[in-house]
Amino acid sequence: MSALTNYWQSLKPQEQRLLSIAGVIFIIFFFVMVIYRPLNNAVAEAKQELSKQQELLQFVQQSVVQIKAKGGSAKAVPSGNVTQVVNSTRSRYQIEIARMQPSGEGLRLNIDSVPFNQLLSWLDDIVKNHGVTISNIELSLDPKPGHVRVSRIVLE
Repeated sequence: MSALTNYWQSLKPQEQRLLSIAGVIFIIFFFVMVIYRPLNNAVAEAKQELSKQQELLQFVQQSVVQIKAKGGSAKAVPSGNVTQVVNSTRSRYQIEIARMQPSGEGLRLNIDSVPFNQLLSWLDDIVKNHGVTISNIELSLDPKPGHVRVSRIVLE
């Protein structure tokens, strides 16, 4: 430490000022490159991800409204009971049902994670082609992109 102090005192006042200014500039540069910039980039990425998730949520909510509207106006002729229809069509759309429970003349289902487009296709098929109606559906976002969880769907 004394060697550094001796070196500093051996410098001319102009050189000392120049090194002081260079040190301050280096500290500012270090702060910007190591702390501020990565934080700023992380905030921008988080905002983009939030925007994507909000768009997905809006799309899912609009699709739920469309599914409910289609479910009430199904014109197809019923082809067997709901359990048979579900069991015969779910494998075609790769729908893994977590829980299936009869409910009166209907069927209550839970699906852990399913690609949203596959779910829509399956529901469209069973409503249009098999005469099944959707009386209630509750969806939530899944951590996987493009997937949803069906916490409850009641088919009749």
